[in-house]
Amino acid sequence: MKTYRMNAVMAGALYFLGTAFGVAGAAVSGEVLTSIISGKPLTGVDMLDLVAANSSQLTLGAFFTLMMGISLVVMTVFLYPLFRKDSEELAMGMVLFRGALEGSWYFATTLGILTLIALGNEYVATGANSAALQSMGNVVYQFQDFLGPVGTIVFLIGATCLYISFYRTRLIPRWLSVWGLIGVVPYMAYALLHFFHLDHGVGFFLQMVLAPQEIVMGIWLIIKGFNQAALEELFNR
Repeated sequence: MKTYRMNAVMAGALYFLGTAFGVAGAAVSGEVLTSIISGKPLTGVDMLDLVAANSSQLTLGAFFTLMMGISLVVMTVFLYPLFRKDSEELAMGMVLFRGALEGSWYFATTLGILTLIALGNEYVATGANSAALQSMGNVVYQFQDFLGPVGTIVFLIGATCLYISFYRTRLIPRWLSVWGLIGVVPYMAYALLHFFHLDHGVGFFLQMVLAPQEIVMGIWLIIKGFNQAALEELFNR
C-alpha cells in the first residue's frame, strides 16, 4: 500500500517553513510592520518618513510574508488527498480557508506593505509635506492593521478543519491534534480582541498555545510521517 511518505514530509516541511518565514518576517521587518503584527499601531509619528527610512526592512518583511503564504497554501495540497477520504466537507474547508482565503490574505498583506513603501519613497522624493500622501499612507497602514485579525480568523477556521481531520483519521497522534484544537480557542480570543481594538498586551500569550504546536507538528510529519495503520484503515473504509 502507498505510504504517502512524500505527502507527510512535504506537508511538514512547508508547515515548518511557513512558521520560519513568519518569524523571520517579524524579526527583520522593523518598527512599522512589527507594530501591525503585535496589534499596537504607531501614533504620533511621521508614518511615511518612518516607512521610507525602513523601506529595505519592510521589503524583506513583505518577501517573507509572501513566502509564508505560499508555503502554507501549498501545504494543503499534500493533505487534501488523504483528508477527503474521511470527510470531503472538512477537506474542502481546509483548502478553502487555509488555502484560497488565507493565501489571498497573505497576497493582500504583501501588496499593502509594498504600497506603503511606494508611498513612503514618493513622500521623501517630493521633498514636500504632502497632506494627501500622508492621508493615503495612514489609510494603507490602518488597512494593514485591519487585515491582521480578519486573516487570523480565516486561518483559525481552516486550522480547526485541519485538526479535526487529523483527529478523526489518527494520521498523527491525537494528543497533537487536541493540542491544536485547544490552541485555537485562545488564539481566536486574541483575534477578536484585536478586531475590536481591545488587546492590551495579552495577544502574545494567547498565541503561544498554538504556535509551538505548529512547529512540533511540522517536525513530527517530517520525521515520523503518517501513522501507517491509520492510513491503511482510512483507505479501506
